[in-house]
Amino acid sequence: MDKYRSIFLDLSSELTGYSVVDLEGTGLVDQYLKLVCTDIGKDFPEIFFNTAEKVLKLKGEARSTAMQVEFGASILFWPVCVSLVVLWYQGQWTRMTDDWYKTIAGIEPPPSSPVADMPTGKTFVPSAAAYTEQLSYRAAGAHPPGAHPTGFGGWGLVPVFGDFTTDNKKS
Repeated sequence: MDKYRSIFLDLSSELTGYSVVDLEGTGLVDQYLKLVCTDIGKDFPEIFFNTAEKVLKLKGEARSTAMQVEFGASILFWPVCVSLVVLWYQGQWTRMTDDWYKTIAGIEPPPSSPVADMPTGKTFVPSAAAYTEQLSYRAAGAHPPGAHPTGFGGWGLVPVFGDFTTDNKKS
């Protein structure tokens, strides 16, 4: 899996809009890479990441078009990309469906899913860190409830988004 790590990071960055540094900062890269590789089958990661590597070598409009063609329009790759974006933003993974495994990818579901006895097509939170580090709260300029607290009285402060508060005044 280490051979896919940098490609996984670059693809995740492309799909989420967050930098590689931001994604590394979650501390979840290796856990997420292992989860994806385990859930999409033994041989499929090579096909998936080789395609990603080819696309990510492109620049500008060529990359954008290749992302749309190779991933966005692909019934083979798009479900994996959707689950990957949801994993980063919501801290939960949705396993591929039986139809995806058998009909589209032409493989049997892995006998050992990331979570024991987790049926195909079901969603789960892979770890407590996945909840606390999900990108949706960063995108909202907030903290996950019960984690990364702002301290006593923090609920009374106006949220800050970048350099501006919610009432659009410089903070």
